[in-house]
Amino acid sequence: MAELRSDQFSFKRLLFKCFLLIPFFKKNRKKLLIGAFIGFAAGISVEIIRSQNKIYKAQIVFVMDSEGSSGGGLADIASSLGLGGFTASNSLFSGENFKELLKTKALFRKALLTRVKFGDKEDLFANFFLQKADLKKHEWSDLPDDFFNYRFKISDPSQANEQDRNIMNAIYEYLKGNTVISNENPKSSFLTMTVETRNDTLSYTWSKLYLKTVTEFYIQTKTKKSKELLVIMDKRVDSLRSALYYTQGKLANYNDQNQQIIYQRARITAERLQMNSSQLQSMYFEAVRNFDNLKFSLIKESPLFTIISDSELPTKIEVYFWGPITLVAIVIGMLITSLLIYIGSVYRELMA
Repeated sequence: MAELRSDQFSFKRLLFKCFLLIPFFKKNRKKLLIGAFIGFAAGISVEIIRSQNKIYKAQIVFVMDSEGSSGGGLADIASSLGLGGFTASNSLFSGENFKELLKTKALFRKALLTRVKFGDKEDLFANFFLQKADLKKHEWSDLPDDFFNYRFKISDPSQANEQDRNIMNAIYEYLKGNTVISNENPKSSFLTMTVETRNDTLSYTWSKLYLKTVTEFYIQTKTKKSKELLVIMDKRVDSLRSALYYTQGKLANYNDQNQQIIYQRARITAERLQMNSSQLQSMYFEAVRNFDNLKFSLIKESPLFTIISDSELPTKIEVYFWGPITLVAIVIGMLITSLLIYIGSVYRELMA
């Protein structure tokens, strides 16, 4: 009971102190209004500057294709040849591994050094970015003009020199922070990629180029073992074809030279060549069939993404919300004014 009274008393004291502020505000209302007006002017100035800094947003809604059924035909063909280690593994493109893959510099650099069409011109995307990103007046205002005037002349990231890598790293950090893939509805498998830059065509181009680069990397990685097996199959088909043609030619010559076969030994030789030819023909046809199936399996490789809603030009302008900065600036202006009034009163008391 005593504790309850103590809490009530503390709350009462708190209200009493709050009510004491009313005379303070009445007494210094003009000064507080001036402080609030200064805060309002500062806040509205910041908001005007920020509102002129337009951000263009490009969005693509897509679905990742299922990875569960990959590699079936490849494994069957490999096992028929007695080869192991050709079971496809797609763990790189699933779960958290895939999210980390999307952030890697290797993918970004490959995309940056890809030639794209920007209006009527065609050039590396990195060069267009340095021209159109409009970062000189904003995030990169401290960088020299040489940075923005630099032009890449390579298309292979492995050929990049130190300066190429430094500039690509700066672009990578900016684009990584402005390229976001999210799942807006946890119950749905739809993913949304959002790209934000200060140029609508730049946002549009990067959104499509980024997904294209990831898809190409996916197909290249997924079909790597299939292509290795394709080389082996090609060599096997050539070898069996050569052996079959040699045996058939030898059998034809033997039969032509021995049209009147009267000895049992000659018949055995002819039958042996005929048997070898039949076996090689069967093996050759089977190898050709497997070779064709493998080529068809490469053609049927599905893309990583299925686009549901593609980005379009002109891209969406990010709407600026007015008010929060101005409101905070007004409150800060009043608080600073109150602090200055209190310091002035204390100073006058000390000097009296």
